[in-house]
Amino acid sequence: MAKALPTGRFLPSLLDRLTDDDPINTSVRNQKEKISGIERSLAQLLRGKAEGETEEVKKRHSELQQQLDELRAQLKILTASVSSVQEIRACVKRDLDWLLNASQYSPQGDLDGFPDVASSVLNFGIPDLTGKTVTGFDPAYIERLLKQVIINYEPRIIKRTLSVHVIADKTMFDHNALAFDIEGELWAEPQPLHLHLRTEFELEDGSVSVFDYRP
Repeated sequence: MAKALPTGRFLPSLLDRLTDDDPINTSVRNQKEKISGIERSLAQLLRGKAEGETEEVKKRHSELQQQLDELRAQLKILTASVSSVQEIRACVKRDLDWLLNASQYSPQGDLDGFPDVASSVLNFGIPDLTGKTVTGFDPAYIERLLKQVIINYEPRIIKRTLSVHVIADKTMFDHNALAFDIEGELWAEPQPLHLHLRTEFELEDGSVSVFDYRP
């Protein structure tokens, strides 16, 4: 029976995640480097065996082979993790795109006395912003509005980690458009996944585009 490997032993630590924006891919690269090092050591050992195989050489060969097998198994899980992480982020990004391109059923203020209805699927989406102008918006109000909409309809983002900020982009303002920075952590095991998106609102037609953040 194959030996079960504890995933927490080699997935990125909290410190890794605080100091590296892409810890899983970094772990994959590190794992590949370790595998290459073990393979080189094995190749050197095999060349030495031609001169005579001692018990010490046999023991060393067995140890290196075991390490290599474990590292390859870990790499396989890490590689699968990269794919899973990308799929989760892509799914949340797609659903946020749908959410922000949907118009709420009820005009703002009509449901102030019915908070459960206001945050239910009956009111999925955001207020209609079509035809409005950038100069007519209070940035702080829009930030709060979008944050609450995301909290109401995207539970995969951990509420306390979510931030929404207007991006001061004069080029977009000149074209009657707004850009927002959306950032937070997604619920996941064994640790949350970082999400960072840029959202652009075209006020002329009310369309919204969601992109992966590019520094």
